[in-house]
Amino acid sequence: MTDAPEIRSLGEPGPEFDRIYAEVLRPSFDDDELAPPGELAAELAAGRLTVLWRAGAAGEPLAAAVGTYEPGHRIMLLTWLAVRPGQRGGGLGGPLLDAAVAAWRAAFEPCMILAEVADPERHAADEAHGDPAGRLRFYLRHGARVLDLPYFQPALGEGRRRVPDMLLTVLHADPAFAGSAPETIDGALLRTWLEEHQAETEGSVGTDPRSARLWQAVERPGGVPYLRYPG
Repeated sequence: MTDAPEIRSLGEPGPEFDRIYAEVLRPSFDDDELAPPGELAAELAAGRLTVLWRAGAAGEPLAAAVGTYEPGHRIMLLTWLAVRPGQRGGGLGGPLLDAAVAAWRAAFEPCMILAEVADPERHAADEAHGDPAGRLRFYLRHGARVLDLPYFQPALGEGRRRVPDMLLTVLHADPAFAGSAPETIDGALLRTWLEEHQAETEGSVGTDPRSARLWQAVERPGGVPYLRYPG
């Protein structure tokens, strides 16, 4: 490929968004991991969702990075990052991820940019969704750090299930929000965001055992530590 596919920003729903959803996001995630297209279109129209994407020579979507920003906490979540089937492993995702982090830092000045990644020790590789171990290595190469938390993706609405055994990673953290102990982040800020994120998606803050383990872990004295991964 002589010319790298350009990176574009999508400001409103429409035919381009419909293609991104159908051709990039939908084949990459199952029903519990991906919100319906109408819901995402409404979030994009309301300005709560931002989309960066890479377009091919004919304008077809090749990769997309979707983020959700919570201005009250200044936390950005990389909600979905995906590459079109048949194009994975071709160097499309890395520059898009770097561009998204840079754009979001400039636009929002977030205190944290987070991303959810499947734990490769608990999730198996498959043809449709790729290799969790390779995906984690990808994020680590691009500066992600994994938090020591028993994290799960909350259910994304009625009829959907939680996605267990996930890793919550940090793509950017403002030093002002570090914990008091070395190599940690502020657990109080993170818990507030986690509770509100769960309440928004599931309808309430969880009191079940899995949620209780998460709240307990995020309240450790000194802050939430990073896990050590090789490379």
